[in-house]
Amino acid sequence: MLAQGERTDTARRPLLMVSESQRNADMYYATRFLVSDPIIYLVRPADRSELLVVPQMEFGRAKKESTVKEIRSSSEYGRDLKLEELLMAILHAEQILAVEVPRYFPLYTAEELRKAGIAVVPVEDVPMTRERAVKTEHELRYMKQAQRAAEKAMAVAVQLLRHAKVQEGVLMVADEVLTSERVRGAIEHTLIDSGCTCDGGEPIVSSGTSTADPHSSGYGPLSADAPIILDIFPRLMRERYFADMTRTIVKGTPSQAIREMYGAVREAQDAALALVKAGTPCREVHFRVCDLFEERGYETLRRGGRTGFIHSTGHGVGLNVHENPRVGDNDQVLQRGNVIALEPGLYDPAVGGVRVEDMVLVLEHGCENLTRFEKQLVV
Repeated sequence: MLAQGERTDTARRPLLMVSESQRNADMYYATRFLVSDPIIYLVRPADRSELLVVPQMEFGRAKKESTVKEIRSSSEYGRDLKLEELLMAILHAEQILAVEVPRYFPLYTAEELRKAGIAVVPVEDVPMTRERAVKTEHELRYMKQAQRAAEKAMAVAVQLLRHAKVQEGVLMVADEVLTSERVRGAIEHTLIDSGCTCDGGEPIVSSGTSTADPHSSGYGPLSADAPIILDIFPRLMRERYFADMTRTIVKGTPSQAIREMYGAVREAQDAALALVKAGTPCREVHFRVCDLFEERGYETLRRGGRTGFIHSTGHGVGLNVHENPRVGDNDQVLQRGNVIALEPGLYDPAVGGVRVEDMVLVLEHGCENLTRFEKQLVV
């Protein structure tokens, strides 16, 4: 959360944000006020003080819940104002003629402000986006709580697979076909009971050759002797923080190709973990994984491959399931307090895919793996 006196690195223009905070992590981080309708957040450059303007129906709750000290009702500026009219009234009252806005600021709103003589300057990153990348102690507590929920749900899914019977090449439980949908439902119910939601996307339970599509949610019967990818990324309902983890499981006897892919993925993840520490360039971690895969004869996206390793090595996790830092081919550098998910994977449409993902905390000299769940290919 942004502390008073640390709000913005601009000394020239106020920062203006207009958004709901239910899905906009920057707005929630800045205000700690959860709302599904647009609210207005302004940082004045002179003293870096904050102003939050909310609808009258949200005013009482905002006063109780938001960390912003100065909160006003939109009704103070007039009744039945359109959003753009309300913004112009606020900026006129503040004697503001130019603002900086995030890249996702509404285009129509920006154009209406410009027509009214307000200079609107988009910036690549607002301060909140950068500050969110380094987690505080209370944020880490929330993320560990979310991770324990993810692991509880993973255990439920793995137990279903472990206890399943094989009949004509598919998995059966209590004389019924075990499907992706049934396992996904068990995961989701466990997460709800643990105080989490799946609003970052439904858990992945894919099987067979569909695992070669990294983000295929999966559907239908689960196959024996074939890879099953379980990717779970819950968000705490109240505290809003995510966790993220993936395991690849085979019920039965995996093919030699899948065994070799799994061994390479595990080795690649171990190599990435060994490099993680404050000051390490993200590109260095990513390229080490690419090197290892290429040495073992697999294609990588780095060399234009369309199969094999076709995504980045990892990503930051927090109020968004994918956020900075991005552990890929970029100029970002790991910082102490980053929480990142490391998820090397290999994908072959002919045999399927393998991915293993752990969430780790970046330390000054290494990292702490926040994921405790076992890594076992065959159950």
